[in-house]
Amino acid sequence: MGIFGGQGPNPSAALLKDGVMVAMAEEERFTRIKNAPSLLPIKSIKFCLDHEGIEIEQIEKIGFAWDCVNYVENWPDFSKKMRAPYESFDQTYDLNYESRLLSNFNPDRIRHDLKFGLAKLGIKLDTKKIEFLNHHKCHAASVYFQSGFKESGVLCIDGSGEEITTSMWMGSDTNLSLLWKSELPNSIGGFYATFTEFLGFKSNSEEGKLMGLAPYGEYSAEMQKKLQQVIAFDPETADIKVNLRMRFVGERTYNSIFTDDLVTLFGPPRLARDQITQYHKDIAFNVQFKLEEIVTELILKLISLTKSRNICLAGGVAMNCKMNGKIAVRPEVKNIFVQPASSDNGTSIGAAILVALENGINSFEELNHCYYGSEYCDEEIETLLIKSKVKYTKVENLSEIISNYLVEGKLVGWFQGKSEFGARALGNRSILANPLHKNMKDKLNLEVKHREDWRPFCPSLTAESYETYFGKTAKSPFMILAFPVIQQFHQIIPGVVHIDGTARPQSVEKEHNPAFHSLLETFGKKSGHPVLINTSFNVQGEPIVDSPADALRCFFSTGLDVLALGNYIITKNN
Repeated sequence: MGIFGGQGPNPSAALLKDGVMVAMAEEERFTRIKNAPSLLPIKSIKFCLDHEGIEIEQIEKIGFAWDCVNYVENWPDFSKKMRAPYESFDQTYDLNYESRLLSNFNPDRIRHDLKFGLAKLGIKLDTKKIEFLNHHKCHAASVYFQSGFKESGVLCIDGSGEEITTSMWMGSDTNLSLLWKSELPNSIGGFYATFTEFLGFKSNSEEGKLMGLAPYGEYSAEMQKKLQQVIAFDPETADIKVNLRMRFVGERTYNSIFTDDLVTLFGPPRLARDQITQYHKDIAFNVQFKLEEIVTELILKLISLTKSRNICLAGGVAMNCKMNGKIAVRPEVKNIFVQPASSDNGTSIGAAILVALENGINSFEELNHCYYGSEYCDEEIETLLIKSKVKYTKVENLSEIISNYLVEGKLVGWFQGKSEFGARALGNRSILANPLHKNMKDKLNLEVKHREDWRPFCPSLTAESYETYFGKTAKSPFMILAFPVIQQFHQIIPGVVHIDGTARPQSVEKEHNPAFHSLLETFGKKSGHPVLINTSFNVQGEPIVDSPADALRCFFSTGLDVLALGNYIITKNN
């Protein structure tokens, strides 16, 4: 078993059996708190055990995806060295934050809180089974060993994991070797988070908003020169330098992760309630451009080190699908695999793999889908509907009926099978709509998602039709790669084409999701296009629904028209 949590967002647990992943869950789905910040994955552990019908005594080893023992021991000296060049660092840097960080990752505290958190659920944990592991190696393991590649270069980029912010690895058979690393304070993820906050969004959560806003802006040589004062990169040495005087060294009047010097350079930061101007859009474009420029050079460096044209990506920055798409089409890259749970939620998978390797397992299953979460049978769903006094109809021909609603332009909540892990709805906990309707994006944003009107939606389509709409691009089953939509379809499926002509597709294989594939296929026969808008079944600021009760609450509190809950259909009076 692998777990992560205790500090920051995205606690999770994953369970492997003989190298095959059998369960994976994120704590937010059970607590109903977005990202479940700073919690341990207590309920996720229980879910994994219950899913397999086993006791925790049957778990051989539990990998924790942070090297707490070495971190607590080494961080004070590392931090002191990091602060040394800056006279004012001690006065302006939040040393209390460092104290809290060390407390949260104290190995004794982790063991204690896991033991007694699980004890409240009747689970008796032997804390000697917990092994603390390097965070970036867990990221690397989570993507390489599930890629299906026999050898690959691996790039991990996040805010930081222990002291590491970016790392390159060589994966070969069952070996994973560290080739290069960059350390704090030089963080690409930190750079992107700074501008996420500067633009009025929430760092470590809403970086996707900056990415989505970027195509509305324009390139500026002047702004690129300004960004060069924030982050510098040497492509020859892969040396990353973040200017701490723009982040932590100096007065910070506006925000804890950027200084007044940054404000002097870029102007007043946007408040969350402020209107988004063209200047804000241009900042977003140029920050995204800078990210893609640096990471592309890192990929070229990785290829030169490994001599492999297979590329694996993980770490929170790898959630940037526009960046991933740019890398995927590089001629130097032959194959690419991006961990769909690239953020810290995916490190529990990597931790489980690493402890499995230590225990003699040397073969791991390629990740072909993300359906490893909660599942509810018809009897459980019907019991809830009766208790909730909800009128419903049970049907046999679900795809036929729901596709008719979608053709009519209805907004559909789609709750089927096992829940997905990761940030993307992949056809089991989804809100679906017809992309052929020109105003459907605005309707969804206004009536259901309650979010900014400029934010795009993604398409799901049958794997058989994928090349028709996206050409011969990389395989894309996880909505983690953005590619240009073939020009002739821009006006045909406008609901899923972003302003820059790209989309973040999910190609759906019948083998891995027969129910969703059937719906896409049936909709295609009626509309001419087996493509649907697919967005996560939630509203802004909430986790994706996990249980039928979650789905009912979301359905009746939004502008959704129809809910397909297993084989049961619930509609509203229109």
